[in-house]
Amino acid sequence: MHDQRPLANEPSGRHVFIDNAKAIGIVLIVIGHSKGLPDYLVRLIFSFHVPLFFFISGFLLKPEKLQQSVHGSVKRTLRTLAVPYLFFFCFAFGYWLLTRNIGEKAILSAGRAWYQPFIGLLTGLEVDLYIDPPLWFFPCLIMTAILYQLARKQLTAVVAAGCFVVLGIAVTLLFNQPSYRLLLGLDSMWVALSFYALGQLARENTWFSRVGIMQLILFGLLASLLLVWAGSLNDQVDLATMYFGARPALYLPTSLLGIAATLAIAKLLPASRVANWLSQNTLIIFPAHFIFLGLVRGIALSLHAIPRDYHYALGWSVASSAMAILLCLPLLHVLRVLRIRL
Repeated sequence: MHDQRPLANEPSGRHVFIDNAKAIGIVLIVIGHSKGLPDYLVRLIFSFHVPLFFFISGFLLKPEKLQQSVHGSVKRTLRTLAVPYLFFFCFAFGYWLLTRNIGEKAILSAGRAWYQPFIGLLTGLEVDLYIDPPLWFFPCLIMTAILYQLARKQLTAVVAAGCFVVLGIAVTLLFNQPSYRLLLGLDSMWVALSFYALGQLARENTWFSRVGIMQLILFGLLASLLLVWAGSLNDQVDLATMYFGARPALYLPTSLLGIAATLAIAKLLPASRVANWLSQNTLIIFPAHFIFLGLVRGIALSLHAIPRDYHYALGWSVASSAMAILLCLPLLHVLRVLRIRL
């Protein structure tokens, strides 16, 4: 029967349910940064949307890549992630230079020298990457991927996952919203590693692919209900700033519930062109959406489509998120014309 088949793969070897999960995840990333989203939904989305991408990144690490030399692993990881990090920093920097004296940005940019954003490029910390805060994810993922692949030279997938989950729990409990930060995500990396390692472990253990439709529905429903309940017990968390909430012990379990619910929903959904496009372009949408959300709002204010005292609500959140994603289409066209591959 259909619900008992192994992981659905396209001829290219892509996992359809992972494409669906990436599509869901990137929409949550965008809408989570939009204005007007109710606080309880922001809190719910932030509880797992970034951990989901660390999990997926671990899942997508092919076993043969683990056989590469340390030099080969580092080189490949930097080529895959450092290039988009540098490109979108330059993109955000150019946009910031053009718009920093306009509207609310004039207040936020007051007293900042033109070269100050380069501090964020070097530190990789969200607080310093104010021209495009989501860029913090790239250096953190680079460090996470490199350290995991180094660890797997000595450890099995099970042992690595166990060690990194324990370390992740310890960091959330002992270093909740620390007063000092390490460069390039070398502190948040230890939490990210727990999700990355579990993603790779999930790839090596295919039990999830053998779950039937009814079991998936029940599993997804249970995970979703527990996610809402667990999320209500904590306040808004943020891996970028290493704030794990008033109850940091809930951070990893809540994140894993969100990941489990997303995977169950993604497994139930069929392949689609929209999900496939979103999945293939997450490396573009992830860093670009924050700029485009501001651009959409700025244009709406300039054209007097909305007043200065406009009350942003869910409708604006959804509409502006959709427009921010659609604005990635011309960006992709420009990249193709310039023959820039990210």
